[in-house]
Amino acid sequence: MNRKLISNYAFTAIYQVLVMLVPFLTIPYVSRVLGADGVGKEAYVTSIVQLFLIFSILSIPLYGSRQIATKKSIEDVAKEFWSIYTFQFLSSGFMLLIYAVFILFFFEDKSLYWINMFMFLAYASDISWYFIGREEIKKTVLRNTAVKLIGVLLIFMLVKNRNDLWLYILINTSTLFIGQLIMWIPLIKELGFGRKKIIDLKTHLKPILILFIPQVMIQVYILVNRVVLGNVSGEIEVGYYTQANKIIRLTLGIISSVSSVMMPRMASEFSGGNKESLKKYADYSLKFILFLTIPLTFGTIAITPNFVNWFFGPEFGAVSLVLMTMSPVIIVVGLANVFGVQILVSTNQQGKYSLAITIGAILSLIVNIMLVFSLKSLGTTIALLSAEVTGALISMYYARSYFNFSAHARLALKYGFLGAMMLIIIKWFDSFLLMHGVLQTFTDIAIGATIYLIALLAFKDPLLWLVIGKLKIGKKVSSKETKQVSKQSF
Repeated sequence: MNRKLISNYAFTAIYQVLVMLVPFLTIPYVSRVLGADGVGKEAYVTSIVQLFLIFSILSIPLYGSRQIATKKSIEDVAKEFWSIYTFQFLSSGFMLLIYAVFILFFFEDKSLYWINMFMFLAYASDISWYFIGREEIKKTVLRNTAVKLIGVLLIFMLVKNRNDLWLYILINTSTLFIGQLIMWIPLIKELGFGRKKIIDLKTHLKPILILFIPQVMIQVYILVNRVVLGNVSGEIEVGYYTQANKIIRLTLGIISSVSSVMMPRMASEFSGGNKESLKKYADYSLKFILFLTIPLTFGTIAITPNFVNWFFGPEFGAVSLVLMTMSPVIIVVGLANVFGVQILVSTNQQGKYSLAITIGAILSLIVNIMLVFSLKSLGTTIALLSAEVTGALISMYYARSYFNFSAHARLALKYGFLGAMMLIIIKWFDSFLLMHGVLQTFTDIAIGATIYLIALLAFKDPLLWLVIGKLKIGKKVSSKETKQVSKQSF
């Protein structure tokens, strides 16, 4: 595995861990300060805003990073960047005007929607896709880390009661905007304004719109279903669903880091006609996703009841069942990222990717309407899971020529067995350790990680030995062992 890819993934994963730790610090505080009604209102307003934002940014981050990855000379990179960003600027400005009209004539709680203008500005100025395409992820990580930590401090210092909901939203949106602005400093140094050459924007329109279809469909079952839940069951049920979804999305940050790193490299290999190299990267990526997501899913189920009680507070007890039901999304989204984004998108098969997501979204909407009246937030959770599973299966079918299905199926069964064993042992320990709260959660995590690692060592897992070898921990993996990762059927 290329050393730069490992370095990029390490920086991306570290940043995603930071992204995970920040809510771990703020969510328990915010849940208690703002209450279930405040959290639910913030989630509902954000859902509405996100519906506008998806039409503002379209599929430009995904498309842009892929296009930048295929350019070799700095002149071609500069030409491509400024052309794509002009498209982004115009679409963002147009949707910002529409959003302002809706605030004036349709929305209640107008102040909360006006504050979210900073979110629009952040999305309009987002150029992280350029650095992802150039495989210069370190720059985005280091500059955004400081901004995010400042946001955390401001929340603890300034948000004190339920009347501070507006301030909480202002801090989140404005710090996001500042973080995006900072990224322009290294970009201008690399490209400068002098090299700005705009090509015909029509060349980007069709591929952006094709990739936009799955982005819209994803928002259908993430945001529209949440809006339906709010209208049918109320804002408190939205709060339950949103809090569970936040935990899952935090975990998925580490998983999506793989796609952020691998997709530009795979697009570059495809543009160079290196199909065998592309298949090799797909093989590594899929094995690593299974290696990571399966224990994360079982571990989430194991710690959820105790975790929800101390993390969100007694007011959010209903989140526990929702979160456990939602946990398999970790595995499914990880697989969907490999099949859909890393393989189909990087090989210019975005039409098939769009079809897979569209079918999943339609099914999700149907399931949500059928279940939300009786099961409320749990029904919306089942609808979400239905969409993710459907999209992943269809994408897997289209991408089947790039991986060995039987070998990876056996690998999934092995990791599934180890994950289930880990869950059972954690519950067994909990039955007599008699711990509660934060201590129990972190003890469960330590026990689960230890059990999973020991089991992998006992099974002589080739992927684990490859990771150890690349990190230079323990003895160096022999070339024979390294080749086994690509060839062995596990």
